[in-house]
Amino acid sequence: MIIAYDDSGDWYDHVMPPLVSTSSDPVFDALFGQQGLCGNTQHTAAVYQDRCGYGPRLILLAIFTFSKTNYIDHHITNQTSILRFIEDNWLDDGQRIEDHSLDAKVGSIASIFDFNCGDKPVNSFFLDSSTGMPAK
Repeated sequence: MIIAYDDSGDWYDHVMPPLVSTSSDPVFDALFGQQGLCGNTQHTAAVYQDRCGYGPRLILLAIFTFSKTNYIDHHITNQTSILRFIEDNWLDDGQRIEDHSLDAKVGSIASIFDFNCGDKPVNSFFLDSSTGMPAK
């Protein structure tokens, strides 16, 4: 199970996200309240305007038998990283959706899994529903 949390408030993050796409729409391009900070792209049919890049960092949580235990991944990913993981594992030759989908540019989430763990037992972990602390 992969939980991709989308806050949509975006006011708590102190780190600027990477610009993975450029746009030059004078009406709607505004990054930090200023226009013209999304790069310089010509208006063509091959470029989608108003897709400047990633927003603030958000939580992505993997709960799986093969998830690495107590692991925090610091690679740059976004919600299309889940789609890329599916494409990389179950489609032929790394096939992508195409049409400028960000799954072609995004980082992989493969590093959060350990598929070579063999028959390593999975420890159960339960939280106390009233305190949120580990159950005894």
